[in-house]
Amino acid sequence: MLRRPTGRPSRWRLVAALAAGLLGLTAQPALPAGAAPAAPRATVDRQVLDGLADGTGTFLVYLREQAPLAQAARLPDPDVRAGEVHRLLTTTAERTQQGLRAVLDERKATYTAYWIANALRVTGDRALLDTIAARPEVDRIAPTRSYPLVRPVRSTAARAGTDAVEWGLTNIGAPRVWDEFGDRGEGLVVANIDSGVQYDHPALVGSYRGNLGGGSFNHDYDWFDPAGVCPQDAPCDNNDHGTHTMGTMVGADGANQVGVAPGAKWIAAKGCESNSCSDASLLAAGQWVLAPTDLNGQNPRPDLRPDIVNNSWGGDGGDPWYQQTVAAWRAAGMFPVFSAGNDGPACGSAGSPGDNPNAYAVGSYDVNNTISGFSGRGNATDPAGLKPNIAAPGSNVRSSVPDNSYAAFSGTSMAAPHVAGTVALIWSAAPSLRGDVAGTETLLDRTATDVDATTCGGTAADNNVFGEGRLNAYEAVRQAPRGPVGQVAGRVTDAATGDPVAGATVAVGARSVGTGTDGRYTLTVPAGETTLTVSAYGFRTATATVTVPEDGTVTRDFALTATPTVTVSGRVTDGSGHGWPLYARIEVAGRPGAPVFTDPVTGRYSFTVAGNSDYKLTVTANYPGYRTVTKDLTVGATGATADIPVPVEAACAAAGYTGSLSAPLLTQSFDGTTTPEGWTVRNRTDKGGWVFNDPGARGNLTGGTGGFAIVDSDKLGTGNTQDTDLVTPPVDLSASAAPLLRFRSDWRAVGITDTADVDVSTDAGTSWTNVWHQTASRRGPRVEEVPLTPAAGATAALVRFRFKGTFAWWWQVDDVQLVNRDCTPVPGGLVVGNTTDRNTGAPVNGVTVTSVDRPTDTAVSAATPDDPNLPDGFYHLFSGLTGTHPFTAAKPPYTPVTQQVTVVADSTRRADLALTAGRLTVSTTTIEAHQPYGSTRNAKVTVRNTGSAPATVELLERGGGFEVLSTAGAPLREQVVKGISTGRTGVRYGGGNADAAPQADDAWTRIANLPAAIYDNAAANLDGKVYSVGGGGDTGNERKAWVFEPATGVWTALPDLPHARSKPSAVGIGGKLYVLGGWGDGAGADPTVDVFDPGVGAWSTLPGAVNPAPAAAAGTAVAGGKVYLVGGCVDTTCTESAKVTVFDPRTGTFRAGAAYPHPVSWLSCGGIGAQVYCAGGVAADEYTDAWRYDPASDAWSALPNLPVELWGSQYASAGGMLVLAGGVTAGSTSVTNRTVGFDPVAGAWKNLPNAQFSRYRGAAACGAYKIGGSPSSFVGSADSERLGGLEGCSDAADLPWLSTAPASFTLAPGASQTVTVTLTATAAAGVDQPGVYSGELGFTSNTPYPVSAVGVEMNVSPPNNWGKIQGTVTGVTCGGQTVGVPATIRLNLVGSTTGVTLTADGQGRYAWWLPKGRYEVIVAKDGWVPQAQRTVVEAGIVGTLDFRLAPTSTCAGARISDS
Repeated sequence: MLRRPTGRPSRWRLVAALAAGLLGLTAQPALPAGAAPAAPRATVDRQVLDGLADGTGTFLVYLREQAPLAQAARLPDPDVRAGEVHRLLTTTAERTQQGLRAVLDERKATYTAYWIANALRVTGDRALLDTIAARPEVDRIAPTRSYPLVRPVRSTAARAGTDAVEWGLTNIGAPRVWDEFGDRGEGLVVANIDSGVQYDHPALVGSYRGNLGGGSFNHDYDWFDPAGVCPQDAPCDNNDHGTHTMGTMVGADGANQVGVAPGAKWIAAKGCESNSCSDASLLAAGQWVLAPTDLNGQNPRPDLRPDIVNNSWGGDGGDPWYQQTVAAWRAAGMFPVFSAGNDGPACGSAGSPGDNPNAYAVGSYDVNNTISGFSGRGNATDPAGLKPNIAAPGSNVRSSVPDNSYAAFSGTSMAAPHVAGTVALIWSAAPSLRGDVAGTETLLDRTATDVDATTCGGTAADNNVFGEGRLNAYEAVRQAPRGPVGQVAGRVTDAATGDPVAGATVAVGARSVGTGTDGRYTLTVPAGETTLTVSAYGFRTATATVTVPEDGTVTRDFALTATPTVTVSGRVTDGSGHGWPLYARIEVAGRPGAPVFTDPVTGRYSFTVAGNSDYKLTVTANYPGYRTVTKDLTVGATGATADIPVPVEAACAAAGYTGSLSAPLLTQSFDGTTTPEGWTVRNRTDKGGWVFNDPGARGNLTGGTGGFAIVDSDKLGTGNTQDTDLVTPPVDLSASAAPLLRFRSDWRAVGITDTADVDVSTDAGTSWTNVWHQTASRRGPRVEEVPLTPAAGATAALVRFRFKGTFAWWWQVDDVQLVNRDCTPVPGGLVVGNTTDRNTGAPVNGVTVTSVDRPTDTAVSAATPDDPNLPDGFYHLFSGLTGTHPFTAAKPPYTPVTQQVTVVADSTRRADLALTAGRLTVSTTTIEAHQPYGSTRNAKVTVRNTGSAPATVELLERGGGFEVLSTAGAPLREQVVKGISTGRTGVRYGGGNADAAPQADDAWTRIANLPAAIYDNAAANLDGKVYSVGGGGDTGNERKAWVFEPATGVWTALPDLPHARSKPSAVGIGGKLYVLGGWGDGAGADPTVDVFDPGVGAWSTLPGAVNPAPAAAAGTAVAGGKVYLVGGCVDTTCTESAKVTVFDPRTGTFRAGAAYPHPVSWLSCGGIGAQVYCAGGVAADEYTDAWRYDPASDAWSALPNLPVELWGSQYASAGGMLVLAGGVTAGSTSVTNRTVGFDPVAGAWKNLPNAQFSRYRGAAACGAYKIGGSPSSFVGSADSERLGGLEGCSDAADLPWLSTAPASFTLAPGASQTVTVTLTATAAAGVDQPGVYSGELGFTSNTPYPVSAVGVEMNVSPPNNWGKIQGTVTGVTCGGQTVGVPATIRLNLVGSTTGVTLTADGQGRYAWWLPKGRYEVIVAKDGWVPQAQRTVVEAGIVGTLDFRLAPTSTCAGARISDS
């Protein structure tokens, strides 16, 4: 099966925040007892929180509201039913996601929305997560994951000849179905979500729905490749797996009878890119199979959905992430088949989604009807939760594979398609069952052959090993309702009014249908006597018995009696001691419509329902840390009152409560070298497991002292797998309402196949419940706290530490304690309110509200899209201080506002806060000037502040036509890389994976490769040429330097640098290249400055210039002719710095600037205008923050955060933006090709085209050029590329002919400033020729509102004594073809030493204005005979002078290039 791992790795290290000497509860090694952090309101997976502890990550956000599919699922017409399911899903997602998507757009977060599960895949930091989790429409937040392929075992056993039906088909009785019933699955369509399919395989091409016959194919609606892996718009399989599973469903090629239902058709979705399946592709595939689209992803057609979907992929159990997708398939009448996983034989090893209640999971057995050792088992005690559902042939199964071949594989991946094919046989033989998923499941279960296998629980008839038993396709088809059927039709109305009742349910046994808007229904039922039951909200249930003739229709109408409508009201309050009102969401089961919300200040609510009925109320506080409460409510004829107290969770994370820990109920310090008494080590492989003697000599990295327990997978070596448990003795938790496990830990994960789990058992180990699951590194020293809620009150609880991994790193555990957490109220009250914009009155989300007198009491306002009565910008916080106190609301760039609030103990008080901000208007949108060459013109622009706070304004001049680049680029890649490090040197882990050739028309284009594979280099653009200097430590490139000439596309080696430098800073200023810092030959960074002078082609070391704070990997920027070095690594292990060093090339001196807001290395910086901009980087955390430095005030100010964490990017200031290409992301585990840019005028980050190559620790230069870098740890690359449109490289003004005065100013509210705009048409200002010059004035300010740039156009006319010469240079090739020649043209004034040199364009065209006179025009180009002509340039006249060149070759045996 395709195996889904359980998480995305986190960063490579974490802050060592826990001191070794901590106060303990007993004489055992002590653990700190800090208060538990507040949890978001939505259910947030601990792995998500942990993964964001030090940076950004990607996670899945599931919304609370789900499309109401129950009625649609009862519609009689299958296509109408599927169409209605699709409509409900898409409209529900569009409506409920609107508010959250607006927040994400405002935050400029990267996300993908899915309607199939009403979910969004979001990339962001903890602040964004908290904002999302605080939104009431959000139900839960889970990790986003990628799915490695757990390869099925390729069998080497003797196989039946190809002229025989495969053993699995014979075993389940498929050939008997073909022969006795003439049924091969005709009329049905199956699909797989897998690695793809070889569509023209001889066993599959005939049954492919896209086969039009005669060798013609149409892949629209029949094939989907969400990640764009296949080279063409046609099905492909780069793994074997998908072709094999499809063959088992429908494959047939003469003697090769491999498929259960060879008469069925097939389509496919490539949910698995190759050796892995991203959840992004799986969700997209889940959508597509319900409503297939054309190859452009457009025009969805639910009527072309498949009948059955096979899913031979999955991950660790207990994960509900795909459950909503499966529910949608079922509602549309699509049968969902899943493999049970290959993690057996342990009980509880069944994987997800197969172990979800609504998925039909399949285990595997062999030719001897013996369960396969690898087959996943369940561990449920409830018969409704037993898994797998059934077992089918899965060992040594022969089927089709790519290259027109066949092979035998073993796995539950092979078992599942046997069931999928069987469903096709059933539905083909019994059309009345088609789309009846529940009825078909019942039939499969009832006809399966029982196997008495109760080792994991259950009975002989239904257990956790075989499920209901062995699949019996023959019996299932034989017992299917192939016999006579008929229909019952009618109309359901209101008995009092006669009006139709829409949405009523008419049911016969497990079959049901819903009434339409006209109240009518049609239901297919077995012929004979049958009893109908009709139910609808607000009406009493009715029944009737009818006799249905074969192939006939009986009409039966129902008139339902309405029940009265009454009001339910009450109050929701805190139920654990404070008693304050709670803002809560109340869902009323059985009541149509949206949820009900309480008033945040009073806690009151009310709603109307049909009387004389029973309801279940589910109450979820919109404040974190409270339990979800359900209340059964009987409502009579006069309504009801229900006051509902909601207690806090046992973890005691709710605001206003504090937790304290009891004396330990169990302690263990692992100071011996053997398994402690009472503890147990259980190994599932022969490679060992938990030990206590530190075989890899790692030392105690948990923060503890002495001995510790460890699983050291890295020490074991490559290719070895460990699956091992460390189990505690039984612990009596009968008096513990909130048991808590605390232990020291160092978990270093590769994050691909390795997992760390904590499970609890209350039945002596018969079954286990997971309470802590990790795949991302959580480096020590660290104390983990894991609530053991499932074991609360147990008399003999067991806890196990389970590790699974193949050549991973290690897991250390020390100082284990089991304690109980007590929860008590803290004095104080609640403050709630809304934050708004004072200028507009609009709600403002993301505002931080803080108690001035107690700054730890703080909250962030958020949107409330599901509550129609509460505006966005809502916040709530606990104040530990009562009485009147000041509270401040702040959100940059708004001006903070402070307000006095009276806090009442155990109560709620409202405080609405309006934020002030400047707001700019500009008097004009365009400036247009017409002036002669050599002149200067001025224009006036007035900038006014109409807002409510002062505004600081800076003007930026930049080139005209500035626009955001296309964001197409290459496909986004995040390649997991082992051993990512910030240090000078480290362990190489291979050469890295080759990047796939981009499929899109990318904006990044290849340039010539650097002459050496390199990393830790620096680059700079000097006078249009690109320089690369330095290289990785101990690679031999530390002194290397090259220059790239864009005109020729050639790299040229330069003399070696005077000093060895790894990851230095390089800048081009004043015609020279300066190289500073970088790791040198010693233990630290080099303090000298090396200078290259292109005029003499030589290096020198600047005498007397000594950097007082040298660093490697510093952020580098040029502004105002000075070099700014920000942060960086001060030693070879990369101890980060916050220092800012300013170098003045004119004087050769250094000085200190204001320190960066925090220590950082590997950040990205650039100079734009007179300011320095920096973003990202890494230290103890990965950073997404961004800052602007003003040299005039020597101060840093905050900017919007990066949309994703990035460090080690290839960065440059280019085109008026700070551009970051690639780098390390995903918690320091992956290298990406993502490219982003900060536009200071827009004040926002923008997505730019993804680079072709995923690299980090490389170099970049304005242009924009990206040079070298590491695809894998400490491995270089020669790949170089360029992103066009970013040529503006000046650190001050991109347009020397355009200037403003003043260039910056501050405006008080109501004030204005007149700006003089000067346009200078002189050579000194960069205007060489008459013509039209365009640009724009951008306005950057500390206001939240964008200001449109002012377009500037300068039309320069020639002097009266000038004329223009133009023409075309052509040549005739040896082939006789006339071509344009891009020749060099020299225009010399006769009798003078003055002249000008031009280059013709690609078509040979040239043009130039000149003072009148007689000129000699010389034209030359390699390979062509030069020519010279004299011409007269007349004032005011445009003259034409063409040249026709001859080749230098005689053309005998040679040919001149066409260019």
